[in-house]
Amino acid sequence: MAVVGIVITASPLLYLALKLEQAGWSAMSNALFRWRTVELLGRSVLLTVAVAASAVLIGGAQAWLTTRTNLPRARMWSTAAAVPLALPSYVIAFSWLSLNPRLSGFGAAWLVLTISTTPFAYLTISAALLRSDSALEDVARSLGQSRFQILRRVLWPRLQSAVRNAGLIAALYTLSDFGAVSLLRYDTFTRAIYNAYRTSFDRNIAAGLSIVLIIITAILLRWQLRAQVGSEGRTLRPSRMELGSWRRPAEFALAAWTLVSVLIPVSMLVVWNLRGQSTAVSADIAAAMFNSLTLGALGGVFATALAIAIALTLTHFRSRLSPIVNASVWLAHALPGVVIALALVYFSNVATPFLYQTTFLVVIAYVALFTANAVGALQAPLAQVSLSLTDVARSLGHDTNSVVRRVILPMLRPSMLIAFAIVMLTCLKELPATLLLRPTGMETLATRLWNYTGVSAFSAAAPYALLIVLLGGIPTWLLNAQVRRLQRAELETAGSAA
Repeated sequence: MAVVGIVITASPLLYLALKLEQAGWSAMSNALFRWRTVELLGRSVLLTVAVAASAVLIGGAQAWLTTRTNLPRARMWSTAAAVPLALPSYVIAFSWLSLNPRLSGFGAAWLVLTISTTPFAYLTISAALLRSDSALEDVARSLGQSRFQILRRVLWPRLQSAVRNAGLIAALYTLSDFGAVSLLRYDTFTRAIYNAYRTSFDRNIAAGLSIVLIIITAILLRWQLRAQVGSEGRTLRPSRMELGSWRRPAEFALAAWTLVSVLIPVSMLVVWNLRGQSTAVSADIAAAMFNSLTLGALGGVFATALAIAIALTLTHFRSRLSPIVNASVWLAHALPGVVIALALVYFSNVATPFLYQTTFLVVIAYVALFTANAVGALQAPLAQVSLSLTDVARSLGHDTNSVVRRVILPMLRPSMLIAFAIVMLTCLKELPATLLLRPTGMETLATRLWNYTGVSAFSAAAPYALLIVLLGGIPTWLLNAQVRRLQRAELETAGSAA
């Protein structure tokens, strides 16, 4: 199974290598070294840096206010901070476009993608703050250090890894985004690759742009790997700072961001659904929902099965292949869906033409893109399964397959269900790979929304957008519940310490 993971996730790199060999360096360099490529590079990097910085600043502020201060209604603000996770970037773009159809360009793309990525930063930094030992901050405060000095000298060194992770997630999300930048008419690599594939007979341009995008992604991943620092243990005693006169400005800032990121997008979805002008037919909505759930369920099953094998090779059955499998899975997860789709289109046309535009190919794309999500949900619980249990099972005559089936998997069932739910509902929101690979005539909630929004048919698009949000709320609830459990645990620790 681990080998299957390498084959699927390494396909984009193999595709680009084959295209480079077929076209020759001269033809590929003509596609690469153009002024248009330089322009796309500048626009993509500018948007990526701006969104990552904004997401870290806003998400970090939300995390600090809700976990380390005496902010009133912290639980409500914590929930509001995570809600945008249920809104795909193209749904947020649809909501704002339905409010003002003239929105476009860098500013609109920056706003929508910042809304989409800030919850990731909030969850990442919140978890780090809740696990950080606040006793050191109390000592620094008793020695007369100011709030800024405590932040810079004590807290920041222990939060660097979480902040870098948050910035990386936001940057990779921005680089791979297709729906929002397309709807808001801001050209980045993903939009240019899709347009080159759809409108040009010369696929070298799409391949050349994909090479640049993969290089940027690899640089970001390499930077994060070299910047990793050790993590803190659990906090000994939570410390909450008194906001004093800053309490009302802090609540006002959180309320303003909640209005922009949650209330306006959700209210626009509700308004367009209630207007009663929708041209969407109930049968079309039901068919799109059925197709989305079917593709999502298949993607969830296969990705979770593959993730179990990968997580086992990373925890209980390590080999020389383990680091390669891990790296390939996360690299594929970081790549845009449009690049994965191009690779699968190429290989299906060359080796297995009968698979082109089939459900199977869409599911393979989902597996390549989202297996990392399942690995992340399974790896930590699997690491907690004691090796002594598997050793005892082996001593009783059970082989490896029997140990996995009878000992490990029964203990992993709750985590397997969570991994399946997260992958399934992430597949439901995926857009570019679905657009390129779906069978002719098949529509999903995402593709229907895309088609109607492209012609400004907002009332017809609204039911599909609302269904995506409602279904996408499930993994959002699961992720936010983890932060809430940590918060409750810290409060219990504080009570027992007192």
